[in-house]
Amino acid sequence: MLQALAHHARKEVSQARQALLQALTLARPEGYQRLFLDEGPVLGELLRALLPEIREEHLQTWARALLHTFNREYSAPTSPGIPAEAELVEPLSPQERRVLRLLAAGRSNPEIANELVVSINTIKTQVQSIYYKLGVNSRQEARDAARKLRLV
Repeated sequence: MLQALAHHARKEVSQARQALLQALTLARPEGYQRLFLDEGPVLGELLRALLPEIREEHLQTWARALLHTFNREYSAPTSPGIPAEAELVEPLSPQERRVLRLLAAGRSNPEIANELVVSINTIKTQVQSIYYKLGVNSRQEARDAARKLRLV
C-alpha cells in the first residue's frame, strides 16, 4: 500500500495500480482491511480507480466491500434531502433509481417492467447493476441500503 501511495504521489499511475492490486491480492485471504483504511481517503480513491480493472471476481467483491468501509469511515454525513451518491462505488443512473424505488416498494421484476414499459430482462440486468453499485446480494439488502443512503 505504501508503494502504491508513493507511486501515486509521483504520478506513476500504472505502478500505483499494480502495487495496490498486489497488496489487495495478499491481504484479501486474511481479510485485512485496517491496513488499507489507516492510509486514508487517498488510498480509497486509488482503490476506486482500480476497481474496474480487477478481473478476479472474489477480489473485486472484496475490493467493493473495502470501498464501502472507506465510504463509511471517510464520508461526511449526508445532509437531509441530498442523495448519498457519494457513498456509492458508482452512481446510479436515473433509470436505476426508478427501478430501485419500485424494488424498495416490494414490486416484482414483472411488475417493475410493466410499470416502466421495458422487458423483464432489462429489469433483471438493471437490478444486478443496482446490486453491484450498492454492494449487496439480495432485494432485502438493496432495500436496506437504499433507505440507509436515502435513495428512496
